[in-house]
Amino acid sequence: MVAWGHPVALVIKGILTAEDASRAVEHGAAAVYVSNHGGRQLDHAQATIEALPAAVEAVAGRAQIIVDSGFSRGTDVVKALALGADAVAIGRLMCWALGAGGQAGLETALRLLQEEISVTMAQLGVTRIDQLNRERVITSPA
Repeated sequence: MVAWGHPVALVIKGILTAEDASRAVEHGAAAVYVSNHGGRQLDHAQATIEALPAAVEAVAGRAQIIVDSGFSRGTDVVKALALGADAVAIGRLMCWALGAGGQAGLETALRLLQEEISVTMAQLGVTRIDQLNRERVITSPA
């Protein structure tokens, strides 16, 4: 895709089904963004952590996977990475930190998030993100 004379990656946000994830990639998406828009658009939308595995499977490495909506702790980030996300967006938490403490609050939140991710990975016995996998996450039966 080209916009304003420059190549631009197409990212499709709001994906909650395997069918939509696959369709997005078939139409040239470089990234599939699994999101329910923070649960603010449809009050009974599926949680993104539940939609993530099917989207990852449908994309099958043909595009990057980004996920958001409801992630606020390092353990949340590790779960999403273990389930196949390439990136986890954490907007609301960062907005709260910035609003509550300005730049210092944001820096503190980012440091704490990084520490939580590191501690969680250590407790799982992994030292690199690429060592995370679905076997590291226990889900409840459907």
